Amino acid sequence: MVPGYQHLLQKVARPFGLAAAAILVFMMLFTTYAVVMRNFFDTPVLGVVEIMELALVALIFIAMPGVFLRDEHVTVDVVDQVVSRKIRVFLRFFGLFLTLGFLIMMMSEMAEPAIDKLSDGEVTMTLGINRFIYWIPIIFGFVLSIPAAIWVIYLYGRHGVPRDQNLDAEEGAHKMSGQAHVE
Repeated sequence: MVPGYQHLLQKVARPFGLAAAAILVFMMLFTTYAVVMRNFFDTPVLGVVEIMELALVALIFIAMPGVFLRDEHVTVDVVDQVVSRKIRVFLRFFGLFLTLGFLIMMMSEMAEPAIDKLSDGEVTMTLGINRFIYWIPIIFGFVLSIPAAIWVIYLYGRHGVPRDQNLDAEEGAHKMSGQAHVE
């Protein structure tokens, strides 16, 4: 059973995932179009690399707030199998606070280069896309990821960290089997 707040987080995260999926579909279709035009009609499509660069940046950073809301970061379970749930919960909060600090630090460090690109007026070689345009999805992703991380920390603090089906089920089974022997 998914707790109500997890359902809410997933619902709020859904538009970010859908936007990223739409960008991915665009990237696949545009790449296919460019290959077909070049191979079958001997007509190269100009600016494919620039468009794919921009789409890839958008794909990654538009999806980022949704990843925070769903708490689905890429993780490596180094100690999860050998520590108690209390320690895993502490490590989860520690990681979330560390990540929040990282997001805030990165946002403050990104402001200057983004403003420089805006004031420089640098453009791409083929299509003349202003390089600041590439910064828009990056800033969007970081700006929305900060409140997303704060919201997850708040909800986990208030309602508890969701149980891991694999790890907590084993811990519960060990406790139950221990209780069965005691009785």
